[in-house]
Amino acid sequence: MNLYTATTIVALLLAVTAIAAGQEQEFLARSRRSLNDVPLGGIKPFSEKQAEEQLQRTLDKLTAGEGPHYRIAKVYSASRQVVSGTLTRIDADLVDSNEDQHRCIVEIWAQPWLAQGHDITFKCRNQPVVRARHSRSVEWAEKKSHKKHNHHALDKVDHLFHKFQIKYGRRYANTMERQMRMRIFRQNLKTIAELNENEMGSAKYGITEFADMTSTEYKQRTGLWQRDEGKATGGAPAVVADYPGEVPKEFDWRQKNAVTQVKNQGQCGSCWAFSVTGNIEGLYSLKTGDLQEFSEQELLDCDSVDSACNGGLPDNAYKAIKDIGGLEYESEYPYLAKKKQCHFNKTLAHVKVSGFVDLPHGNETAMQHWLLNNGPISIGINANAMQFYRGGVSHPWKVLCQKSNLDHGVLVVGYGVSDYPNFHKTLPYWIVKNSWGPRWGEQGYYRVYRGDNTCGVSEMATSAVLA
Repeated sequence: MNLYTATTIVALLLAVTAIAAGQEQEFLARSRRSLNDVPLGGIKPFSEKQAEEQLQRTLDKLTAGEGPHYRIAKVYSASRQVVSGTLTRIDADLVDSNEDQHRCIVEIWAQPWLAQGHDITFKCRNQPVVRARHSRSVEWAEKKSHKKHNHHALDKVDHLFHKFQIKYGRRYANTMERQMRMRIFRQNLKTIAELNENEMGSAKYGITEFADMTSTEYKQRTGLWQRDEGKATGGAPAVVADYPGEVPKEFDWRQKNAVTQVKNQGQCGSCWAFSVTGNIEGLYSLKTGDLQEFSEQELLDCDSVDSACNGGLPDNAYKAIKDIGGLEYESEYPYLAKKKQCHFNKTLAHVKVSGFVDLPHGNETAMQHWLLNNGPISIGINANAMQFYRGGVSHPWKVLCQKSNLDHGVLVVGYGVSDYPNFHKTLPYWIVKNSWGPRWGEQGYYRVYRGDNTCGVSEMATSAVLA
């Protein structure tokens, strides 16, 4: 690769990843059984017009005086998706200074809790595939302040940002990118302060692996892909029996051999599959006394209703398992984080599903009794509150974590209560298992306030019924 090509790739890399930070959409509240049903972990489209405008502005700034000038002939599509991190895809025609046009699909995979940064893949027609690793994308943030009284604050931010880079191994492509990323970092410090000031629980928010990402970049982890009504399958209403005897103050299925280790869905929007297998793993352990890991890859390959790495719904996954004939063990049908040809072997089906149930909508008491009586529960949740979460019971303002925007499939494995007698404060919470690996959150878990449907925790609660 010559210097000209390298410069071109860097310019495109910085410019294209800016799209991941430039789009905000407001989604109307929707019923998960309605015409607008969407799968967890699915693809959420960007506006092509907005994507084109922002990409061209960014290209103009990046290439001015620094090499060949690029413009966009056409943006065909731009999307974002929840995987183990964020996966952004952009399909566009790019024109260089020689008026040569290139049709390219660019994929940007970001895992902000890891130090390795963004993985970028350029797939241009009639060109070799180019792969690169980039620490973070670029956003043109706020204008530089020239006020002298801000110098001390800027020095402090620079010191904190330097420590952040060392701690998380951040390496930026050039000085320009570092300056832009530091502006985002500075804005995030304000957000962190606001979160801590307004937190209604005990959660602590601070400088995390996410601290040099924009809110838009983070929200790309929590997209939903719209689904036709005919592709969604409803379960039977759950008959929730009261727990016999006194309801325990705390309960955790991890302590009763009903929860497998935290997994990692990787570069694939398969949270729905992990949520479902987690539910079935718990039910199977309680039925047989044998805790086993079941195959998410089988669902990616063999579930013809859901969309594998492009998202899905737990409801559809239960139905698929029933129709397929059961689930194999993870060791027999290992996870690949991409859709392959279905090779399910019925002779290796160790667990079968006869159906599934929907828990009462928005009823956390019913969730609690079902959890105690039956096992871990598959849920959908709004993941907005997790960007700067460092531990504790998360109880964000409802406006920051609306129950109508469920975007991630997870597993409720227990609940508890944190008491603060000196402050006359009690914080009940749910214990939520994620599928982004054990380095995320509290060893892969998230504690969220219990009692007011925080982040929609009880909006989409379901469970399989084993055969």
